[in-house]
Amino acid sequence: MHENRVHKEEKKILITGFGPFNNHIVNASSEAVKELAKLWPKSELRNIQLITKQIPVSYEYVSTEISKLWKEHNPIIVIHVGVSHKVNCLTIEHVAHSTGYKQMDIHNKCPDEICIPPQVLKTSIDVNSLCDSINKNSTESGCTACISHDAGRYLCEYIFYQSLNIGMQKTLFVHVPDLNVYSTTQTSKGLYDIIYFLVKTLNDN
Repeated sequence: MHENRVHKEEKKILITGFGPFNNHIVNASSEAVKELAKLWPKSELRNIQLITKQIPVSYEYVSTEISKLWKEHNPIIVIHVGVSHKVNCLTIEHVAHSTGYKQMDIHNKCPDEICIPPQVLKTSIDVNSLCDSINKNSTESGCTACISHDAGRYLCEYIFYQSLNIGMQKTLFVHVPDLNVYSTTQTSKGLYDIIYFLVKTLNDN
């Protein structure tokens, strides 16, 4: 009993949001992640350590630091969160590409793709069942979910690819609407529901 409790408390979940870029001076993704961290200590999943990180919208930072976060925390789940003005619900991304990133980051830079072969990676998480679960609880959270197969070839897809390349079976990317669509509290509740589903799915396997 005691050993099981200790093992459970050592589990970690890594969730990231992005910092400011373009017109998103206050980034809805990082605001929701911060709010989730506030709710976590009173949640049913509080025995799992939640690691939160705000990521600058920088290709170089993502390419060098994401693998370090994986090594440091050895998380059971990694969820990257980004904002998109094109979405009006929690949008679960399914695939990510290694190349094709032409949009400049906050440092006016793009990745050097000369030596990178084109590759497509997909999350192994059952995104269909995940969306069904979120939508069944939409009355409580105020959020609905859908699946996307185009993450946008910017930092959102770039960070998703980096993590998929490390652990496809436990990596997810969620695009969230801007603050005029979902409040920070709404989005944080929706993110919690996503994590809850993933934790329960892991425990069942």
